[in-house]
Amino acid sequence: MQKYFLGLKSKLPSMSPIDKTWPARPYSFLDGVHAELRRIFHLWRCKKYRSQFTEEKKAVYEEKLEASELFKDKKALYPSSVRQPFKGDYLEISKNPKYQKLSSAVDEKILLADVVNKINRANGKGSSRLFLLTKKNVVLADQKTGQLKANVPLADLASVSTSTQTDGFFALKLKEGSASAVKGDFLLSSDHLIEIITKLHRIGSMAADREKLNIDISDEFLVQFKQDKVCVKFIQGSPKNGNSVSCKRKNNRLLEVSVPASS
Repeated sequence: MQKYFLGLKSKLPSMSPIDKTWPARPYSFLDGVHAELRRIFHLWRCKKYRSQFTEEKKAVYEEKLEASELFKDKKALYPSSVRQPFKGDYLEISKNPKYQKLSSAVDEKILLADVVNKINRANGKGSSRLFLLTKKNVVLADQKTGQLKANVPLADLASVSTSTQTDGFFALKLKEGSASAVKGDFLLSSDHLIEIITKLHRIGSMAADREKLNIDISDEFLVQFKQDKVCVKFIQGSPKNGNSVSCKRKNNRLLEVSVPASS
């Protein structure tokens, strides 16, 4: 037994939690002990690894874990987002003098600031908007002037819809009867869709006074534009369309989004 323990000590694998190696057991009667020591060693090194995290780094990893739970094997865009760090504020909005008025109008900490495209149901074209997310609101503003266009309380948000494909389209669906629902749902597209939806979901999960936000992943969903419901349908684009995503109005009740086939 002394020889076994001393031998094991000299052959322990690295402290990396993803290192799956483990020394071979020298004696068959130690099967159970050998397996249990492997389990204990792995738990110990995971604890040592986690103890190095600052609170900020821990929050980043928790967000990445939540993104995996929401999108892994469900949305084709997800794998390309894994190595991308979640930056949150992509615009450094508080330092930009052009957006000083907007920044001062938002009296909460900005968790995410980005440029998105707001899709027009009339033609499927997008217009640039600033997208700001706080713990209580989603704010949309004009990219050029910083003028406020919409301020949606997260409590008015019923669900978020997105496709299974590699596009960045998503719909913010509002609760019927809420003050925000008067103007209808928002159909948007972003280069940081995974981060935006993950943060929205995470905020809802941590709020004691709100229900958990439902995330609908489907290649066909309805969006309420003021008085009319429009179907947004995602299809595989043909090679002649190149590598870009396009959105076209097919009729009064259908917007079709053509997505390049993922490689």
